[in-house]
Amino acid sequence: MDTTRPDQPARRFRYDAQTRGGIALTGTVEAPDQETARDALADTPVRMLTLEAEPPATPRPLRGDDFFAFNQQLAQLTDAGLPIESGLRLIAQDMRRGRLAASIKAVADDLDRGRSLPEAFEQHRKLFPPLYARLVDAGIRGNRLSGVLLNLSRHLETMRRLRSALWQALAYPLVVSVVLVLVLGGIGLLIVPEFRELYADFGTELPLATQVALAISDWTLALVAVFFGVLLGLPLLGWAMARLGHAGWLRDTLLIRLPLLGPALRRNMMARWCDLLRQGVAAGLNLPEALELTSQAIGSRPIQHDTARLIDTVSAGQPLDAVPRLDVVPASVPASMQLASDHADLAAMLGDLATMYEQQADLRLNTLQVMLAPIVLILIGGVVAATVLVLFLPLVKITSSLI
Repeated sequence: MDTTRPDQPARRFRYDAQTRGGIALTGTVEAPDQETARDALADTPVRMLTLEAEPPATPRPLRGDDFFAFNQQLAQLTDAGLPIESGLRLIAQDMRRGRLAASIKAVADDLDRGRSLPEAFEQHRKLFPPLYARLVDAGIRGNRLSGVLLNLSRHLETMRRLRSALWQALAYPLVVSVVLVLVLGGIGLLIVPEFRELYADFGTELPLATQVALAISDWTLALVAVFFGVLLGLPLLGWAMARLGHAGWLRDTLLIRLPLLGPALRRNMMARWCDLLRQGVAAGLNLPEALELTSQAIGSRPIQHDTARLIDTVSAGQPLDAVPRLDVVPASVPASMQLASDHADLAAMLGDLATMYEQQADLRLNTLQVMLAPIVLILIGGVVAATVLVLFLPLVKITSSLI
């Protein structure tokens, strides 16, 4: 039941009531205050027992799929010509409940109090990604807000697809590794002890490889526990590093240096870097502002270091192609940016670069998937074959002594 008026913020009240037949009812009613809620229930054929205001939902930051859905909906409403203030109110009204709705209503309420949209986003900057308020502000100043929001939606969709492709490439070896560890753990716990007793009965001297295998089997449970501890601990480590503001530490120090995965990650980052920089330039930001915004949004230390050197070069009035060798950003990128700036075509060129690096990232990920399958199969075959060999090797000696 909704008794709110458009100019009044809604509150939810939970009630316990009873019908004339004595049937207990519970429910909620939305009203600006408790008296209005009580009057609304008085018009219904029930006898109200209790009426209590529910605590307001705590706003939750919009991230991931929630932010993508919100921005896409707001972009479509803005592109249709609806003012962004009205779009925010409609989105909040559609969601109605929950912490996500509270996040959007918080911005809409600030707009109702007379604040401008940039001021409202700045007031609630913790609820949105760091680049969002600045892009919206730039879009408003440049009178191209719908284009900025639609470009951001396309960028988010591209990043979702790249992340999905990356996880798909890593899912197969991860699952196979888990199965392999479980199989080896079963061999170490169930089969190796039987061979140990058999060889002890014969009293034969065991080869060194078999002795090592038998010794390792004593630590089977500990090794399996360590493997799954690391497997489960890495996501927790990533979460903890993100909370501490070092979300990209593992990626920047380890993953990006791996032979097969590293090139795909570097091209993935460059696709995101070029696309975000394109959006900043297209939104009307000057190049140093767009570079700084992109650097903050990517969150990679090597990228931030390279971007800082590009900003210093631009601020010093030097051409971009004069920047010294960079760590992650290829030398061709600053040269192309300088050439495009001379022809006033920087945004389009950055879009072409983003598409190129996106395609290269896809190609590297496909190559990763193709190469990992045989590598993992060879690894599994080698480990299983070596295990069987070292366990059965003493049997050859025992059989020879009996003949």
